[in-house]
Amino acid sequence: MSWRLTYLAFLLIRLYFTLSPSYIHPDEHFQGPEVLAGDIFGWKTTKTWEFTSENPIRSIVPIWLAYGIPMTIIRWFKGPDVSAYLVYYCLRIFFFVVSFSLEDWALQELGITQKVRAHYLLFVASSYVTWTFQTHSFSNSVETVVLAWALVLIKRISSRNFGHSSHFWSCVLLGGLVSLGVFNRITFPAFLILPLLYLIPQFLKYPGSIALIAASAILSAAIAIYIDTRYYGSTAMVITPLNNFLYNSNTDNLAKHGLHPRYTHVLINLPQLLGPYLLFLRPQLSIPFLSAVSGTAILSIFGHQEARFLLPAVPLLLTTAKFPNILLHHSVRRRVLFTVFAGFNLALAMLFGVYHQGGVVTTQAVHVGPRLVHTSDVVWWRTYSPPEWLLGRNSDQVGFLHRGGVDDIAVIRELVAESKSFTGVRIWDMMGSDEEIVQELIAMIVSDQSKHPDKDIMLVAPLSSSGLYRFLDNSSLPFHLHLDYSFARHINMDDIGVDYEEARYYKRIEAVDGREEVDTELGLWDKVLAVIMQNRPGLGVWTIVPRK
Repeated sequence: MSWRLTYLAFLLIRLYFTLSPSYIHPDEHFQGPEVLAGDIFGWKTTKTWEFTSENPIRSIVPIWLAYGIPMTIIRWFKGPDVSAYLVYYCLRIFFFVVSFSLEDWALQELGITQKVRAHYLLFVASSYVTWTFQTHSFSNSVETVVLAWALVLIKRISSRNFGHSSHFWSCVLLGGLVSLGVFNRITFPAFLILPLLYLIPQFLKYPGSIALIAASAILSAAIAIYIDTRYYGSTAMVITPLNNFLYNSNTDNLAKHGLHPRYTHVLINLPQLLGPYLLFLRPQLSIPFLSAVSGTAILSIFGHQEARFLLPAVPLLLTTAKFPNILLHHSVRRRVLFTVFAGFNLALAMLFGVYHQGGVVTTQAVHVGPRLVHTSDVVWWRTYSPPEWLLGRNSDQVGFLHRGGVDDIAVIRELVAESKSFTGVRIWDMMGSDEEIVQELIAMIVSDQSKHPDKDIMLVAPLSSSGLYRFLDNSSLPFHLHLDYSFARHINMDDIGVDYEEARYYKRIEAVDGREEVDTELGLWDKVLAVIMQNRPGLGVWTIVPRK
């Protein structure tokens, strides 16, 4: 099979995972579409603290370029009443097109010969990171594309004379991309420190080059600052990269998001992202490899380290991977090699591209949104936060929205009392709250149901939620649950575990008369079944029915 057909096959796999509604991290919604959906379509949305604090730390410029432009085009064609689900898939397809056109094109530009370019494309196109993370609406995905083209421009500038017209425009574009990259993510310069060494001979020979790059970067930054200042309605200049840097320089702030050992990126995140590819990386002094090394090294200095922060490094490192001939020229070894790589990529792609929180988007857009007009309360439990923008025009029905886990019953009582002053649907995003808290919340909602006798109460939770069984068969509760819908392709990685008390409970009710004195000692097979059943995939939507 030619490399072009192989690349096309990988491209089709990438498209499949693009169209699978997994949910890898809340930032893919709350630092992107959630921010602009309200401005463009007039929907009710939730803007997080990054955009509402006194010193906002996120620039609207890269967000508008990445999400605002395609969303505005959709509005031109479909109007403000367009389905949020359609907008979601249009954005995913947009990121898919950008990934295989701009990103893959840039990788070809970085290659020296046709053979090297094909090598770059195939290794990157075969990675599950390309299939999943890169087609999701992350700022890190945007950073990956911007960085790839910045490196292309560095390569072009380093090899052309100052008087060449393309050299002039390459310098101007590089300055603009550097500015855009910084306003998108302040970590962007980390990936450029070593590649910029390639430009030192050019700068020494033609000092005008650095002046052009600097002037373009300053002008672009000034435009971004002006737009941000206007967007946030501030009387003082809003310099979001500076605000972001100051916020993340404070260890106490980072601790709110989780602190990690300094080795997390190198010893945990890179192996997770690259898997067996790591064994075949060949260090070299190429621009892509130096960029990946400088970015990974500098990001490892900071205490908060998530795998997606290294997305820009993944395609750059993969350009240095090479299988030794001793493996390729032996049929058995070659089959084993390809089986290992296929198994790794498919397993991780299915996890992150299909199953990871895979029911949240569809449930919110297709099953919760259309029912809001007939609903008084929706309780989300043990899932990622459901993006409000996915409710679309139905978001106008929402009157009260609580997000966050609660660990005190007194607090939930205060929230319920506060919510009574609002009209419209109440949405409770309870995250990882204990079942006692959720039980109390539902009981209080049910007790107030007499005010809305014709309205439904909904519970959305993983089928395997620990403690959910207490709601299903407990006749002492003032409510019972009726399962209306379940989405099979959903896994909650934050709630994996086993509760043997739940296993003993089901063993009791499986007895002839359910007597408490029935032997509930769990054998090995009982424990194995408990692990399987309590971590099975699936997201359920229940109607909460008051007992009469």
